[in-house]
Amino acid sequence: MKRRLSKKELALLKAAEGCCRVSYTETSRKLGVSHTAVRKAIDKLASKGLLEVAPLLNVENLDVVLALLFLEVPSDREVNKILERFRECPRIISMFKTLGEYNVVALIYAEDQSVLDSILGSCILRVAEGIRKSEVILVSSVLLGGTLHLKVSVSRRSVAPCGVDCYACDRFRSGKCVACPAVWCYTGWFSLRPNNASQLR
Repeated sequence: MKRRLSKKELALLKAAEGCCRVSYTETSRKLGVSHTAVRKAIDKLASKGLLEVAPLLNVENLDVVLALLFLEVPSDREVNKILERFRECPRIISMFKTLGEYNVVALIYAEDQSVLDSILGSCILRVAEGIRKSEVILVSSVLLGGTLHLKVSVSRRSVAPCGVDCYACDRFRSGKCVACPAVWCYTGWFSLRPNNASQLR
């Protein structure tokens, strides 16, 4: 049965962002080296940008909707502009450059179908400047690799990271969208208010 994360669980995930650690002692025992050697090797991989330590969530058990967004973008320059605008978007789980008719693919999430309709039609990649055409495919179930890095936001911005003013949006005002998880007016469950972000009790 799918569920939502509690405020305590969201706060824990936010606190763990960037500081999850493997067991150096257990890894050193398996490899037959010192735990100091393991720690240095992992730190070296991280410093080279080859390893990122982050909490992963099993989206198969979470109350979220996943979709693949296929985009035809005319040039690398436009791709870079899109990447810069949406780099901090909390709804984009991953983005890839691909070969073929659609040269950019993004995996995104929403709280429900109504929110997905809103973000696809109003504020996310699909309607960005420079997009020639797009196609959306809804994910019906995850078969492999269901643990993904969904960013937990602390709601404090007045506008979304992409520059959209959610509060002024008609769909938000009519209750058809919960807004971006990164803004103060967000009404969905997948975010923390600043004053609750460090409370684990």
